[in-house]
Amino acid sequence: MNKLDQKRAEFFKFVWDHSADSFQSKFDNRRALTAGEIAFLKRLTEGLREKKSRPEISKLIRRELADTDEDLMVLLLQLTGLTRTKIIGDLKASQVVKASGVKVPNDYRRLHDGKIWDYAGPYITDRFTAVFGPFAKSTNNIGPGAESLNQATYPGFIRQERAKRQGHEAELRLATLLMNSGIPFEPKEKADNPMCKDATVAGVSFDIVIPAVSRPLLCFKATVHTANIGQYGESKDDLEIKEAKEKLGKAFGNDSPKVVALIDGNGYSSNRAGLDGVLLTADEFCQFRTIWKAVVMAHSLLGLDSKKIRIILPEDTLGDFADFLRTYNLSKQLIKTAPSSGKWRKVEAGDAEIYLLEA
Repeated sequence: MNKLDQKRAEFFKFVWDHSADSFQSKFDNRRALTAGEIAFLKRLTEGLREKKSRPEISKLIRRELADTDEDLMVLLLQLTGLTRTKIIGDLKASQVVKASGVKVPNDYRRLHDGKIWDYAGPYITDRFTAVFGPFAKSTNNIGPGAESLNQATYPGFIRQERAKRQGHEAELRLATLLMNSGIPFEPKEKADNPMCKDATVAGVSFDIVIPAVSRPLLCFKATVHTANIGQYGESKDDLEIKEAKEKLGKAFGNDSPKVVALIDGNGYSSNRAGLDGVLLTADEFCQFRTIWKAVVMAHSLLGLDSKKIRIILPEDTLGDFADFLRTYNLSKQLIKTAPSSGKWRKVEAGDAEIYLLEA
């Protein structure tokens, strides 16, 4: 098996199952509607039952939104099949709104303020009527039906947010692991805000740099694909790694820092070209399950005391990483059970348990 085949085999053996991941499930499962939210929806639905006119329903919705400090507008958008960005985009695209000269706010929470409601109100009223009209005709108890809508519409409602946060989830996991392991890195803010500004080395943007931009040893680029993103998307990953290697090579020569790809997701299975390019070009790669490799590399390259680290890996994966551990001189740090003597601190790192000796 050649080097690429070995790396490809490792990638797909440890590829992330996002469908079973707690990060993914926390998006898919919506919290239950509160009593106050159900009461709000009931009052609006009663307006439909009383056969109030479109302008009257619009006024009712506006009054309800104005009389509370809760963000009930976002609930209306979700349950009526809209999103926070779609309504803004539709209003800005409306020729009628443009002709009126009324400015469309960028914040959906301001839509019930001022003249813009003359256009946002009927828009929302029509959507609410289409979705909740059947409730007005069939039942006085809208709670169970509204809760079903709540759960059914939520995954689609936060699709863009999920994609955005998922794109930064790898950075967050890596930054959190490094911080828990006492490994210095930049930007330090990544552990709290993974969407903060990246680190720049030699004109190249990296998600995380160890130990610092002023003395880079490991430069990470993180990408996760859980669905088929097409050839362009995967080629982009490949090109970014190649560009990073080239620019670092020109800037640092033989002392160039290692470029590490933190990549994962079944999206890579649909188009192997981009994946192969990343695996061949990056100096190393790791995944969510093998994120412990980042600690091993950092510990070795930073020259930290090997007596102060121990690693437990699943028995059936030891053969997969024997060469990697030898490369970074930490083969002897593999153990089968947790240290029983000394003050060792346990750090969860993907499939591995890392133990660090505290002073």
